[in-house]
Amino acid sequence: MSYMAERCGAWPVGDDPDAAALEFRLFFPAGVDPGIQSLEVTGTFAAPGAAPLQMTRDASDPRGEFWTATTPGPVPAGFYEYAYDVRFHNDSTRRVADPCARYSGLGELRSGVVVGGSSPAQNTVRPLAHKRLQLQDLIVYELMPDDFTAGYRGSRAPLDAVHDKLDHLAAVGINAILFMPWTAWRNRDFDWGYEPFQYFALEARYADAPDTPAEKLSRLKNLISACHDRGIQVIMDGVFNHVSREFPYPQLYQDPQTCPFTAATFGGSFTGLQDLDFAAECTNDLVLDVCTYWAGQFGLDGIRLDNTVNFYVPGDLRGLPRLLSSMQEWLQEREEQNFTFTVEHIDASAVTLTNATDTHSFWDNSLHELTFEWLWTGGFDERLLPALNNRRFLQDKRKAPTLYLSNHDHSHVNQRAGAKDEVGAPGSWWRVQPYLIALFTSTAVPLVHNGQEFGEEHYLPENDHDTGRRVTPRPLRWKIAGDRIGRSLTALHGALARIRTRHPALRSEFMYPRFWPEADTGPRPEGIGVDTNARTAVFHRWAGGALVENIVVVLNFADVDQVVTTPFPLDGTWVDLLAGEIDPDRPWSVEVSGFTAAVPTPSHWGRVLCRLHVP
Repeated sequence: MSYMAERCGAWPVGDDPDAAALEFRLFFPAGVDPGIQSLEVTGTFAAPGAAPLQMTRDASDPRGEFWTATTPGPVPAGFYEYAYDVRFHNDSTRRVADPCARYSGLGELRSGVVVGGSSPAQNTVRPLAHKRLQLQDLIVYELMPDDFTAGYRGSRAPLDAVHDKLDHLAAVGINAILFMPWTAWRNRDFDWGYEPFQYFALEARYADAPDTPAEKLSRLKNLISACHDRGIQVIMDGVFNHVSREFPYPQLYQDPQTCPFTAATFGGSFTGLQDLDFAAECTNDLVLDVCTYWAGQFGLDGIRLDNTVNFYVPGDLRGLPRLLSSMQEWLQEREEQNFTFTVEHIDASAVTLTNATDTHSFWDNSLHELTFEWLWTGGFDERLLPALNNRRFLQDKRKAPTLYLSNHDHSHVNQRAGAKDEVGAPGSWWRVQPYLIALFTSTAVPLVHNGQEFGEEHYLPENDHDTGRRVTPRPLRWKIAGDRIGRSLTALHGALARIRTRHPALRSEFMYPRFWPEADTGPRPEGIGVDTNARTAVFHRWAGGALVENIVVVLNFADVDQVVTTPFPLDGTWVDLLAGEIDPDRPWSVEVSGFTAAVPTPSHWGRVLCRLHVP
């Protein structure tokens, strides 16, 4: 069952840009009687005082029953809001939004439909300037459209304002943007989007501009095209384990608890929200159709799947495994290459899940947890290297974890670096630097939290004890991007991104030591590994080919400059890629003799030393 192919929701009839009749269509899966006596459509499309639009029931389809209605005549071009007024067999009534609306409403009716505006032919998503990059080649930027643009957008729609900073992101080396959920949420209050209300609708807050009310979906398509023009891939954040308690489908049933989409918990529950029931065929169909709609109509390059712990049951093909396998079939039919699926599976079973299903990456909290712990306590230990190489557990080496210092669920890492510093707001920002170098030289896919690149430092409570203080506006302060801290951190992010992009050794699966036992607190005799006393780490990355590229990374987390005796696999000149990127006028290299060299490494810094040779 394809909800969009069946034109569920509200659609204009025909392609007249000036006026069109409106068709409304609802679907109820077979097997459960919703208990509806009558359905009417109420909306701003009707003339004042006009009778509500009556819907007609059609039970001839074995998949379930459809309720439909069409306005008696055309309505002028514009944006219209509507809702369904339901009368049940027990004579109770309820006003309900449309679960399949493609536009969210701005007022209490909460569903929308557009007549006119730019045509679909005028809003085709331009393809990437190059073919999609493989997963391991991505540098991902997590972007919250409201916070990202709040400081400069004025009266423009957030999706329009994002355009202003795309060149900034491209210059920093970002080649993929993960947009936090853009599907509609339950009301007009600020939200992160993790309580889905309408899966096929674009959140009105992101797309509304008073001067062009009929242009909404076109704004998202234009933004995706602009990203593609710059070689930036677009990833959607999809939330499919749970929905808002105001999710329309249950409200369309006389007894909401009988709604098959939400009748039971499938794999796990999320406190305060309504869980989707993947034991029901209709739920699997609905979520698959949501994914194919956004991926197909909007030219997406990947989907992040939120909170998969609660819709994955080992051994059960329903839920996440079926969604992933069905999406792979859909992509193969269209000959789509390198479309990525990333799961937020913050659980010890993340590796097992990634190995067993068609997902490509999992969010890996390991480096984030160490970073936040050590920045707070001043600690440092042997857990660093295992955190940088959790890719070793994945059987398919085209897959890789997604690693980060922070994300939308946590405070900015720069806030953590200076939270205990009495000097002032900038804090000890430089303490973040070796963690950044570690992130970009790991075997994982690096993810950058929006604002991290210039040192944004908002605090976010890990647990707000149901006060609502986690999900509040935190506008990025773009002004600080131009101060000396912002310039320094932006330069470092850009240098590391360029180095990773240019050097296959940093995108490969190969790392030595492959694993660092947590019982080892000092470097191995040859000098590689973690030295907890000196607060240094040394590891080797490489890639084969016509030239074998070798990279040795030296990290200094200490408060003092140090000379680190470092082993190398080859004698000769090793060039510090990071020094050359930060300041091309001040290159740095070291001569290696006898497979070792003394490497002076500044405090809270690192060396990324490279040498090529013919095998």
